[in-house]
Order: sequence, then C-alpha cells, then structure tokens
Amino acid sequence: MRILTAVAIAVLLAGCATGPSSTPGVQSFTGEVWTWDTTDSTVTMLLQNGERVRVKTTPEQLRTLQLHQFTRVTGTPAPPKDLLVVLGPVGPVTPVPKGEPEVIELKGTVASVDPGGRLVINSERGPVNVWVAAGADQRFKVGEPVTLTTSVQPVDLVPVPTQATSAPSPVMLPAASATSEPGDHAIVTGRILGVNAGGVLVVESPTGPIQVITTERNRHRVGDAVQVRTTVRPAP
Repeated sequence: MRILTAVAIAVLLAGCATGPSSTPGVQSFTGEVWTWDTTDSTVTMLLQNGERVRVKTTPEQLRTLQLHQFTRVTGTPAPPKDLLVVLGPVGPVTPVPKGEPEVIELKGTVASVDPGGRLVINSERGPVNVWVAAGADQRFKVGEPVTLTTSVQPVDLVPVPTQATSAPSPVMLPAASATSEPGDHAIVTGRILGVNAGGVLVVESPTGPIQVITTERNRHRVGDAVQVRTTVRPAP
C-alpha cells in the first residue's frame, strides 16, 4: 500500500488543446473521451496518435459518451477554446480547508492499469481515472473488483510566508510511502477546470486532468481549488 501526494496550480487548457486544422465535411475521430461541453456540442478527445482535439459533433452523440471511454465520434474539428486563466498565489502554498468535505464510496472493477501511477475504474457511476502509486500493476489487475473512496474538500490556497519558503512546502512534492492502512492512497490539490453534467469535476493535476464524481455539483465552480483524496482497495 502506498501514499501519493501532489499539487498543481498551473494554468491549463479548459479541457481542450489544439487539434487538426479545420476542413470542410464530417470526419471520424477515434480516441479517449476527456470531457465535453453541451453548450456548443463539442467533445475533447485524446486521439490514438497522442493529439488532443476538440470535435464539433451532434447532441445525440454527446448523450452516449462516458469519461475515459475509447470510442469513435463523427464531426468536424473545432477551433481551440480560450485559455482558462486562473489567478492565484504564486510560489509555495498551503491548502486551507473551508467547509465540510464530501465523501463518496463506489464499487467497481479495474478497467486499465498504468504502472506509472494511473488507474481507470469502471464504477457504478461510470469510468473514473485516479492517481495511485507507481507499480500499480503489481497490486491491481484488470477485471479485479475494487472499492474507491473519494473525498472532495474545498480549499483556499494560501501563500507560505516568505521566511518559510527556504525549502519547498511538503504539499508541493510528489511522494510515496507505506502506511498501515490497506489500499493505495492519493492526494491531489488543484483547481477545477470543468464541471460536467452528472456531477463530474475535472481537476488539474501534475500529470493531466483527473475526473472526480460528486453528488454536490452546484457547490463547485470552475477556478475553485479543491483537495481530492482517494483510496483504492481490493473489494472484499
């Protein structure tokens, strides 16, 4: 069992990146679904060649999508979306909790394992991509039943006083260590990049956005900072 801690406060794209040049006519795009926007009928996908692209598609196709689903979408390339510029503290920060955390427990099965520290779980509410410690393929197998516990805590990112910045704040550094509690434990502190239909938060992290399921969708807004704690353990 491992603990992984990381923080990200960088400026990121709001669920999009530059893609292929726009051309007339409908095309077919195959890849992983990252996020979508029902207001303009676009979906952001990670293509098989590693490119991220926004695709203008139909509302009918949007209704069938699931996060991290590997699928094919037909449509036309959409132009890059404006950068989401989040103004906040510069330099080492300390996350200060505000309000009560929301804790959700879900049952599911392992859909894929990245030895470098990513796990995709097919949960009761759809696919979820979470951080785990390196060497996850030694502890989790595809198809294995697991229990995922997620805590979402709204926080304020407070700058560390100047006299205390001679060494980086521990919360800024990725780390992994063993504890007496079973399972893989992760902490990611970052800003919300998107709030999708169905109560799914898209939260920045050092290795790319993660998705977090919440039942309190109206409580969260783009640009807010949250601390996400996850525990993945084999189901009994």
